[in-house]
Amino acid sequence: MIDSASYPRLSRIQTPDDLRTFDESELAAIAAELRAYLIESVGKSGGHFAAGLGVIELTVALHYLYDTPVDQLVWDVGHQTYPHKILTGRRDSIHTVKQKDGVAPFPKREESEFDTFGVGHSSTSISAALGMAIARQRQGDERKVIAVIGDGAMTAGMAFEALAHAGGMDDEPNVLVILNDNNMSISEAVGGLTKMLGRATASRTLNALRESGKKILGDKRHSPPARFVKRWEEQWKGMFVPSTAFEQMGFHYTGPIDGHDLPLLVSTLKHLKDAKGPHLLHIMTTKGKGYEPAEDDQIGYHAVGPFDPSKGLPEKGAPKKPTYTDIFGNWLCDAAAAEPQLLAITPAMREGSGLVRFS
Repeated sequence: MIDSASYPRLSRIQTPDDLRTFDESELAAIAAELRAYLIESVGKSGGHFAAGLGVIELTVALHYLYDTPVDQLVWDVGHQTYPHKILTGRRDSIHTVKQKDGVAPFPKREESEFDTFGVGHSSTSISAALGMAIARQRQGDERKVIAVIGDGAMTAGMAFEALAHAGGMDDEPNVLVILNDNNMSISEAVGGLTKMLGRATASRTLNALRESGKKILGDKRHSPPARFVKRWEEQWKGMFVPSTAFEQMGFHYTGPIDGHDLPLLVSTLKHLKDAKGPHLLHIMTTKGKGYEPAEDDQIGYHAVGPFDPSKGLPEKGAPKKPTYTDIFGNWLCDAAAAEPQLLAITPAMREGSGLVRFS
């Protein structure tokens, strides 16, 4: 049972209906409690960790603004969904994750009406959300449909098939795709799309100009000079961001924005909530956000066993018996030593497939 003294707001939230009773000014405090509770809970049980920490603010904003589960929220790469589960009736049982008869580590329709689509890995959210949006549209149903895709899932062909489908329809579906861009999958993200998205936020020129403007004008969004610079920045940003790629596919592009800036997230989602047609919101997040060891070692803290949050992951003890994965990885390295032209193709995660040594 959650400790109401440690979590005075979160202890009052069993479902998103409870979350929506709070004033918007309290959302940052709720997000802080949710992050602390996730760290405490996964510390006890183990489970997927860093990805959930990266979507705390997004999860709070989505469930606060949208009428879930009436509005349909589709998560991709389901290891992002522990915060979602905590806010949707599974707060007191989240410590049973990955245990027999416990909470599933991924969205599971049989477990909750808030889990609209069963998913593990990956890249299915846009297709699923598009199907829901088309069905809603044909029924004249005004419910909203949102897909959250991240942790490398946008790089798969299925995601781009869905983008092409949604953006090419004459009768435009009302669907919002949120690209949670943290430059990671389970291992580091690679490939052409990653480079393109990286250029969206890594421009030294743009960042230097932004920081110089803050020093001169301050970071007050409501002052007239700051508003002018903000509008100018959006125009300048258009020279760097990959908006054209998504817009040429038929999507209205917004971003990139800071996915940990809760007021900005809320105001942006308010603007997009009733927008017609296919929209894509590009947010930048940090995997492991708010827990320094996880931010520093995003791969190591992707999924963890039980640990003491005050100490971090325990030091590795004496070597255990090798797993089949270890044996495969060692065999592959031996085979490569004998045949220098041998190649290995990782299934998105070199750690889980035993290819760390080979890579």
